[in-house]
Amino acid sequence: MVDHLPELAAKARARVTRGYYDNGGAADTSPRSLVRAIKDSRMTPVITEIKYASPSAGKIREPGDPLQIARAMLSGGACAISVITDPENFDGNLETLVTISQDIEAPTIMKDIVVSLKQLQAGKRAGASAVVLISEIFTRKLSNVGLDSMVLEANRLGLEVLLEANSTGEFENLRRFRPDLYGINNRNLSTFQLDLSTTEKILAENADLDRPIVSESGIESPNDVRRLKAAGARAFLVGTSIMKSSDIEGKVRELVNA
Repeated sequence: MVDHLPELAAKARARVTRGYYDNGGAADTSPRSLVRAIKDSRMTPVITEIKYASPSAGKIREPGDPLQIARAMLSGGACAISVITDPENFDGNLETLVTISQDIEAPTIMKDIVVSLKQLQAGKRAGASAVVLISEIFTRKLSNVGLDSMVLEANRLGLEVLLEANSTGEFENLRRFRPDLYGINNRNLSTFQLDLSTTEKILAENADLDRPIVSESGIESPNDVRRLKAAGARAFLVGTSIMKSSDIEGKVRELVNA
């Protein structure tokens, strides 16, 4: 079976080396908290994600006006917007993060294969409120620095950390890093296999967490949201099913009302 995660991490390290993260623009933004946005949400907290492609799904949507997409997401009730900045695997870019962070009031999240402190610094400059860190990258030593150093740097920069795992063993190790949010990725990034029961299995053994839990990947319908909410997830990160929709605002509204 192909193991995709080392390849994704190697490409990220190469982007760092060639200076991709040194050249991003800067956004002039006020501090916004993803944790607060989730806690204050009067509807189901849905974090929508702007991505035009993925290694598992291929082309998702033709690149369009990211601001128009972001505004439709917010009109539908999204509490925050995740922006993929990996250009090779997801058709993302840093400038999209800058543009959206500058124009909207909601928190933005830098989503990338984060392996270097330089990426965090680029995300902060670009106006991100939070960053996603993938636990397995660090336990498998696929990064330039350890997870301790990464979390410390995020804290120094004022970036909230959404630290994600895909297995019970990985997830149980997250607590000692005291992230701002816990993420459960229903997609295994090594195999690209998707299983919504991942959230259910992990939370069945980890029910006493003191930070918001975000279920990520594979969420397509209000029934999916209700199922994961019943398992104990507090918020939901949804990308592909929204980006594929011909009515982004309506699709988001459907999910936040679940």
